[in-house]
Amino acid sequence: MDLANLPLNQCHLSEREILAYRCYGSGPLPVVLVHGLAARSETWTDQVPLFPADRYTLYLLDLLGSGASSKPSQADYSIRGHSLRLLGFLDQLGLERVTLVGHSLGGAVVLLTAVEAMLRHADRLLAAMVIMAGPGYIQRLPLMAEIFENRLAAALFVALYAPDLWIKVGLKMAYHDHKLVDREHIARYAPCYRSREAKRALVETCRSLVPLDQEQIAARYRDLSLPVLLLWGSHDRIVPLSQGTRLEAAIAGAELRVIQECGHNPQEEKPAETFGIIDSFITRSIVQD
Repeated sequence: MDLANLPLNQCHLSEREILAYRCYGSGPLPVVLVHGLAARSETWTDQVPLFPADRYTLYLLDLLGSGASSKPSQADYSIRGHSLRLLGFLDQLGLERVTLVGHSLGGAVVLLTAVEAMLRHADRLLAAMVIMAGPGYIQRLPLMAEIFENRLAAALFVALYAPDLWIKVGLKMAYHDHKLVDREHIARYAPCYRSREAKRALVETCRSLVPLDQEQIAARYRDLSLPVLLLWGSHDRIVPLSQGTRLEAAIAGAELRVIQECGHNPQEEKPAETFGIIDSFITRSIVQD
């Protein structure tokens, strides 16, 4: 399925902050899909057509600085900034009882969004949450983020053409099955490395990956009361499975599912199995609630 064939919509949060999104399906169960670092909504290409269109309405969101969303300079590209914009997105579209599904960075954004919704007594917005290989605790930064800590390296990345080799290195880290590092999958991520605006936003995001108040955020996980699915690949080399086990212990009732022979991107490596787990979780947590 080519997601580019779905109409592109815009959510104007402010004059500078415009979030792009696409919709799929018209069912009664709203699901917002949030991509990871150096990615865009195309990362869900293999996953989307598996959702029955008469059962689900999917919102494929591009985070600020990514995909077709605006890429303003000097914006707040931190995880909290993204989470507050996600709440604004839900509010502006009038969405309630939503299942948030976040991958990698998107998982961290979704997790903090749930904490912020709880603190703001806006629990009605969320019905459930799926964190797919998303860090909830401080860990070693991705290689890209470590490189961008050097301002000269970051400036060169923004100024110069980024070859496909950058993308190949990242995908070989992400995928357990290296046969997937092909032209089609590289093309999904290439736009994130092409325009100066996208690269600048990527650098700023990488520099804001660790919240200054991470300990206070983590202390709130135990207060979350919505259904939570934690979904990991057994061979994740970017966000280790230990992150999932820690979150399972911290969030009451959280369910951890591990997909075997899978790396950091279950939605691309094991799309059918990933959908089956998510669909079963939503059915048990929401439909039968």
